Amino acid sequence: MSTTTGFDLAGISALVNETEFGNLWYKEPIMGNNTFSATDMHGQVLTGAKNDNFKLPTYSSTATLKDGSDCGFTPTDQSALEQTDLAMVTVTVQGQFCVKTLEPYWVAAGLPAGQHYTGFNPLEAQLLSSIADEIGKKMAIFPYYGPTGSDTVTYATPWVAQLETATGIIVDTGNSNDGNNTTGLDADGAYNRVEAMIALLLANSDSAAGVHRSGEYTIEMSPLDAWYYFQNMRTRFGQDTITPVQQQMNNGAFSTWIHPGTQVRCIVVNALQTQAVRNIICWRKGNKVLAFDLRSDATRLELGMDQYRQFIWWNWVCKMGAGIRSTNAKDVLYYGDAS
Repeated sequence: MSTTTGFDLAGISALVNETEFGNLWYKEPIMGNNTFSATDMHGQVLTGAKNDNFKLPTYSSTATLKDGSDCGFTPTDQSALEQTDLAMVTVTVQGQFCVKTLEPYWVAAGLPAGQHYTGFNPLEAQLLSSIADEIGKKMAIFPYYGPTGSDTVTYATPWVAQLETATGIIVDTGNSNDGNNTTGLDADGAYNRVEAMIALLLANSDSAAGVHRSGEYTIEMSPLDAWYYFQNMRTRFGQDTITPVQQQMNNGAFSTWIHPGTQVRCIVVNALQTQAVRNIICWRKGNKVLAFDLRSDATRLELGMDQYRQFIWWNWVCKMGAGIRSTNAKDVLYYGDAS
């Protein structure tokens, strides 16, 4: 006993109040999925892909000028019909909750009365929302890079794996930077890398016109590379040189823009930020393909009770695949590593 206070408190502990604000949950930030919307914009989304493997048709033709001064007829030209592969895979995410295990903790104050749990809102809704967001992040990354982290599914042909094995499309390796010097002319500056891609397209007579045709080419990059693009542009041309693109970025609008002097659209894709090497990819419209058995499966999270009504289970399953129509340099260019 303290003679000063008149209380002997040795038998109790100081209060740590876990219930007063126990339902004011804070959610950690998580990357949003804009892979699907980007593919809608400049790729191709296929549905009804029930089988495991598909062929995507492509075609090209030749035209040879010959002397036509006489009445002869000598056919020499042809049309080539070719195919590229599209492999599908079924992926699932599953889990369950035993609500009774929460009873010894402060969250028990929010549980419904009785031992026959069919839910545990409001916490249930918040947790399921978090799970759906995590699945959305995985689905954003999967078409580009396939399984990552602790994933156990196998998938050998995501987009970047196909680009890594292609020839003649890799502009350079490694990551971009902000221009890295006082002139902003470093070749690895993100703005300069976009310029280099466009220069390659312009140097090819088949792709040159598309640079100035709206919607023909799109360049994807990560949020960090978009910031480097902005910094590189400001270093090269000065902060006071106001162009529509620079004014847009000055205002904080970084999701999509038209590269100056072209009709090439740049777009930020969050999934490209998730690997050690951040790829910058230039796609011709319709070249990248994302396929589903049923597209709504990608966002469908099912919930139920087990047969003994002890566990609340949740299950997500989706069949999907990533394909590329052409890995010709007129159709795709790429910054990143080779396989």
